[in-house]
Amino acid sequence: MTLQIGVIGCGGITRAHIEGWKQSASRAKVVAFADVSEAAMAQRQAQLGYDVTFYSDYHKLLASGEVDAVDICLPHHLHKEAIVATAQAGKHLMTEKPLCLNLGEAAEIEAAVRASGITMMASHNQLFFPAVQQAKKMILKGSLGKIYMVHSYDCSARDPALNPDKSKWGEVPAVFKDAWRTDPAKMGGGELIDTGYHPTYRLLFLAGETPKEVTSMLGTYRLPLKEEDTSEVLVKFEDGMIGHIFTSWAVRAPGARPILFSVMGEFGQLWGERNALYYQPVGFNEPAVVEYPPQSGAGTIAAEIDHFVDAIVNGYEPLHSVAEATDTLRIILAAYESVDGSRTVRI
Repeated sequence: MTLQIGVIGCGGITRAHIEGWKQSASRAKVVAFADVSEAAMAQRQAQLGYDVTFYSDYHKLLASGEVDAVDICLPHHLHKEAIVATAQAGKHLMTEKPLCLNLGEAAEIEAAVRASGITMMASHNQLFFPAVQQAKKMILKGSLGKIYMVHSYDCSARDPALNPDKSKWGEVPAVFKDAWRTDPAKMGGGELIDTGYHPTYRLLFLAGETPKEVTSMLGTYRLPLKEEDTSEVLVKFEDGMIGHIFTSWAVRAPGARPILFSVMGEFGQLWGERNALYYQPVGFNEPAVVEYPPQSGAGTIAAEIDHFVDAIVNGYEPLHSVAEATDTLRIILAAYESVDGSRTVRI
């Protein structure tokens, strides 16, 4: 059986999703797009290399009977409505991050998914970096003993090229081409709820424990945004473990090859980059290193799409579904509350 896939939203992130679906073509085939822009759908169709059905309204796609599952790639503020409608239509779904904008919406999503019995996967693609997967395996095996601290990073310094029009030198460049990202009401915040979602779900995945307190500081240093471009978040877990999230559009993460995470435990430590994992037991002067083939963010999206298809075909819950996506959102919302109230927030 080949799953029939509809893609809802054909913006920039969908480019990597289409490449992922092409790699899963033996088990799943994209047959329809839904977007308000026919030009955007035409671009994605050209990327696919064959004709699909276009819908200007995703509700018509869901009602068509043409698809078994959908891939939701909409702006943040549209996620809840699309997820609930898809679940109510009885279609399996994968949705881009963040899950939604608040915990009330998350509860509606949870109820709709539970009532429908569909398979839902949160698009937490950075769980599929090999270094992250191997680190989780080692933590579960007890290679580090009791875990004391987990750091999670996702940073990128945005430095546009020199404008060839010298009359524009000194002007502040546009941050995003897609205007919705400059609107906090549609974004749900600033950098933290966008790129910062990645190190947050990665922290929870590696920690594997229940968070109880969040403390945060936000800053805007480099980009002309209404909200933050840089975030520092501390998370205290029930077992005493401390989590740290550092995420930014203004600076790079530490290291010549920027670090993704580090885990410190009683027997040693692990730290990972996109394409390497380091393991250094207590008392050793040098770490053991595993180098992985170069993998981009697009590669992790292909891996998560394959995981989504496998979960549907074989009937198991994906690595991250509603509960994990809600937990991630809960941390981020608590971080914003911590800043607004200048206090530690219990969750």
